[in-house]
Amino acid sequence: MDKEPQKDASTQYYRVKRNTLTLFITTNSANTDTVLNLKEKVVKALGCSRHPDASPISSVNDFQLHTPNKKDPALWDRLSDSQTLVGAGLVDQQVIALTFKDPSDNSKWEPVSIAQPEALDDFGDQGYDQ
Repeated sequence: MDKEPQKDASTQYYRVKRNTLTLFITTNSANTDTVLNLKEKVVKALGCSRHPDASPISSVNDFQLHTPNKKDPALWDRLSDSQTLVGAGLVDQQVIALTFKDPSDNSKWEPVSIAQPEALDDFGDQGYDQ
């Protein structure tokens, strides 16, 4: 019987989100990888995406990453590039917000925006028999 590969204790999975876009990013060294390393992976993932919320970027300086504020989850704290992922308080399955520069004012950053999924109607409401 084949053994299922075991997840390394330091392997972390992150969900980087902007509007309706979700990127799934993995790191194997959360204790030593920095936010900058994570941003480099985001650049690669965005380069492969055709999603309308994935603006073309060429550098880790073209965007910022944010996590929910621990005291007020409605607020977001920007992550510093030099922090380790563990030092930044990131945990497995963490949601991380992605923001780009404001297109109308390149000196400002757009606000965090993560679309909430809409609830589906019951099948009975759409003419399906139950």
